[in-house]
Amino acid sequence: MNSRRDFIYMTMKINLLVLEAQKKIDFKKINDNYCDCLDGSDEPGTNACSNGIFYCTDQVVTKRFSKSVPSSKVNDGICDCCDGSDEWENNQVLKNLDRAAQKRADRFHVPCPKMC
Repeated sequence: MNSRRDFIYMTMKINLLVLEAQKKIDFKKINDNYCDCLDGSDEPGTNACSNGIFYCTDQVVTKRFSKSVPSSKVNDGICDCCDGSDEWENNQVLKNLDRAAQKRADRFHVPCPKMC
């Protein structure tokens, strides 16, 4: 997470301050797979909000990987974070490519290899 969101998520015990609208919602609504906030800030770990941002656990930036991905790519079966943290449900959506073919294509499917 970036430092502003990290601070808000870690320090708020009961409520979450929605970043864009500056309103509060119950903390239990964070990552409940329902987009309560227009800016997607209540769903950093799900793909419920089309405009949300998921922050990879290992925030290493390389040619292939960035430190964050659109929330719509969370648990879609394709590894977008170098550590695979965006695929925490281990949904094996695609099973037709073996590891060698995935490596040639530079696109990995679940289970994600550690590439940081």
